[in-house]
Amino acid sequence: MTRAAVITVGNELLFGETVDTNAAWLGRTLSASGIEVVRRYTVGDVEVDIQEALRRAMVDTELVLITGGLGPTPDDITKVAVADLCGRELVADEGLRARLAERFRAAGYDEIPALSESQYQVPRGARVLRNPAGTAPGLLLEEGNVTVVMLPGVPGELKAIVAGDFAPVMARFSGEALHHRLVHTTGIFETRLAEALEPAIEALKGPERSAIRLAYLPDQLGVDLRLTIVGGSSEAAARHCDAWLAGVGHVLDPWRFESASGDLAEAVVDELRRAGRTLAVAESCTGGLIGARVTAVPGSSRVFAGGTIAYSNDVKVHQLGVSEQDLHRDGAVSAAVASQLAAGAAQLFGADVGVGVTGVAGPGGGSDEKPVGTVWIGVSVDGDVETFVARYPGDRAGVRTRAAQAALARVYRHVRNLDGG
Repeated sequence: MTRAAVITVGNELLFGETVDTNAAWLGRTLSASGIEVVRRYTVGDVEVDIQEALRRAMVDTELVLITGGLGPTPDDITKVAVADLCGRELVADEGLRARLAERFRAAGYDEIPALSESQYQVPRGARVLRNPAGTAPGLLLEEGNVTVVMLPGVPGELKAIVAGDFAPVMARFSGEALHHRLVHTTGIFETRLAEALEPAIEALKGPERSAIRLAYLPDQLGVDLRLTIVGGSSEAAARHCDAWLAGVGHVLDPWRFESASGDLAEAVVDELRRAGRTLAVAESCTGGLIGARVTAVPGSSRVFAGGTIAYSNDVKVHQLGVSEQDLHRDGAVSAAVASQLAAGAAQLFGADVGVGVTGVAGPGGGSDEKPVGTVWIGVSVDGDVETFVARYPGDRAGVRTRAAQAALARVYRHVRNLDGG
């Protein structure tokens, strides 16, 4: 399998002003073609930094792709940096000059603007990769045993070149295709999931054990598992993944959810639709996050009845029927209040499923008994109410995000079990 490196260039990437989507897209595209990305570098608009990244990449790989820094402004120095490192002078490409002049004439210019003249200068011996979406061409250099490809940083232009003139080049390097499947879990830490899953994997037999590479991809909302199979058809890879998942299902099923986008809210909406149920929410510490996530899913209007942000105790009591006595005795952050919020939401909006969330999101308001991060969640399904408590780490935003995810996860489990789902 060809080893590749991706170098993205731009101060805006280092400063966090622009999210580097190019490297992620190239990684997926190259991987699908059987080209393994083994190095990634991000550097600023500094010639020596670009050259150092390229020098390192050329030692480790056979294919190097550099994105960004090919425009007409003074900070676009990628082409100069690469040409200098490879000992190649810049020369005018007459075919490129003609195409550039035609493009500018179509835009109302009599001639190529002086600032854009650099765009038809290419390193001697470079192959031009046509850019149907912009003025900066892609460039390909064969330097010893390494192929160096320079691509513009504008995502639409990069993708157009990759789909066009670069496609035959990519095919030349292609090896066995990599087939991936993502499995989504939530509610369990990466280490605990691995501890439970690894013995089940060891117990598998044949190709279901040996053919699949497994990667754990944790984030704030859960842990995704990436299953990778090298070579073969997509149909055969799908069969291997299905068999692997069947063999470890007893471990994954309590935590796994099905969602094409990876969003648990989408999975909740799908399950509510399947079960013919509707949802309502009463949110205190999450401040509408659950309702916002659910209503962001297309088609949610069929299953989402409504919601209330019940921050004050007056709203809890007068709109949702929470007992003033329970509030005084147990406090707003309690099992009794979470239970009544869930039941009250279902009753207020005439929904089959109600969710109530109340907690201490911080940074203040905690106590020894109820420290910051303490959240009570209630879920009412067809009148039966369950409550549970958790203590979430992180800042205010982290606590609220994790609490909303936990509430959605509990709804998903309950609804999935309805009517044989």
